[in-house]
Amino acid sequence: MHLMTHSETITLAPSTKHPENALADMLRDQIQSGNYKAGDWLPTERALADGVGVDRRTVRMAINQLVRDGLVIRQPHCRPIVASVEKEKPVVAPPKTEAVSPASNFIALLMWHGGGGLERAFTSQQRIFWGMNQALAEAGYHAVFVDLGQVGSEKENAEREAEQLRYVLQRGFGGAVFYPYAYRSNRDLIEKVSREIPLVTIDRRLDGVDTDFVGVNNYQAMHDMIMHLIDQGHERIAYVTKNEQICTVQDRIQGYIDTIGESGLDEIVLSLPSRYEQASWPSIDSVFKLPKDKRPTAAAVFNDYSALDLANRLQGIDLSVPGDVAITGFDDIVPMLVNGVGLTTVAQPYEDIGIKAVEVLLRRLQTPSTPTESITLSARLVIRESSRHHT
Repeated sequence: MHLMTHSETITLAPSTKHPENALADMLRDQIQSGNYKAGDWLPTERALADGVGVDRRTVRMAINQLVRDGLVIRQPHCRPIVASVEKEKPVVAPPKTEAVSPASNFIALLMWHGGGGLERAFTSQQRIFWGMNQALAEAGYHAVFVDLGQVGSEKENAEREAEQLRYVLQRGFGGAVFYPYAYRSNRDLIEKVSREIPLVTIDRRLDGVDTDFVGVNNYQAMHDMIMHLIDQGHERIAYVTKNEQICTVQDRIQGYIDTIGESGLDEIVLSLPSRYEQASWPSIDSVFKLPKDKRPTAAAVFNDYSALDLANRLQGIDLSVPGDVAITGFDDIVPMLVNGVGLTTVAQPYEDIGIKAVEVLLRRLQTPSTPTESITLSARLVIRESSRHHT
C-alpha cells in the first residue's frame, strides 16, 4: 500500500448537474486507466471536496458508487483504497518489442500553481481546465489535471516539468496542454513529447521549439492599460517588471515602451527584486522616494501578484494606493489589494484558452502532419479603483 507519487487533481466543471456522478465517473476513469493503481490511497475527502468545489457529502456519495462497483475498499477511519481487480489473461500476448499503451482518450493539462492563495473564487488553473473539459467532452475525451505544484527555483521547476512530461508519455495520454515555466530547460524533451503525442503550449511560447501554441495578445493589452492611465491624467507612469526573457514578459514591456513613446512621455522601467532578494528594493525605493512632483503617479506592474508586492512596499515608505500612486496589474486573478482597494488589471480569457487549446489539439490528432498553429486571443481591461488619479 502506498501513497500516490504523482500529484494529480481532478476538477469538475461548475455546470455539472450531478456532481457525485461526475466525480465518480472521473475517479473510475483514473482507476481504470491505471493512474490510481491497486493499493493506492485515494485523495482525502477534504482534498477532493476542495479540488472540485463540492461538499464532502457529495464526495462520500461518489466514493460509495466506487465501493459498490468493487473498485474501492473502504474501512472505518481509513482513507479509501483502490481494490485489486483480477483481469483475464489475454489469449495472445503482445510482441515483446512493442509497448502496449492504454486507451488514449485522456488529455492532460500540465500546469503550475500561482503565487499564493489570494485568487478570486476560481483559479486560473480551474478555469482553463473547465474550458478544456467542455471542449473535450463534446469530442469523447477526458481531461486530467496533472498538478506541477508550486513554483520553486529554476532547477526545481525544470526537474518537476521533466518528470511529469515523461509521466504523460509513459501513461499513454492521447495528448497534453502544457504551461511551461522552466523555459530555458527540457527543450529536447518537449520536442520528443510533441513528436509522439499532440502537445499544445499555452501562455509561454518557447523559442526554438516547434509546438502548437495558444496565448493572449500581451502587447495590445499593455497598450490599452497605459492608454487608460494616460486618460486618467497620469503623465509619470512607471513600468515595474521582472527581468525574464520570455515572450509574455517581453511583449508586455514592449507594449508599455511603445505606448509611452507615442504619447511623448518619459519612459520609467523599474526592476523588481528576485524572490531571494525581497529585503532589497533599490530601484523601486530610489524612484518612489523622490519628491511628489518628480516621482511616478502610476505604476503598471507586469502581473497581479507583483502589483500586490509593490503596493505593500509603497505602504512601507508611507505612500498610499491610489492616493499617492495608482497601481495596475495583469491577469485578473487577484481582484483586490490588501488595503481593500480593487485592482485595475487585464483579464485573460482563461476558459477560452482551454477551449482553443483543445481545438488545436484535436486538429493535430486528426491531421498529425499539419503545420503548427499559433493562436493569439484578446484580453480585456478591467477598471477598478486602484488606477484613479488624485491631484
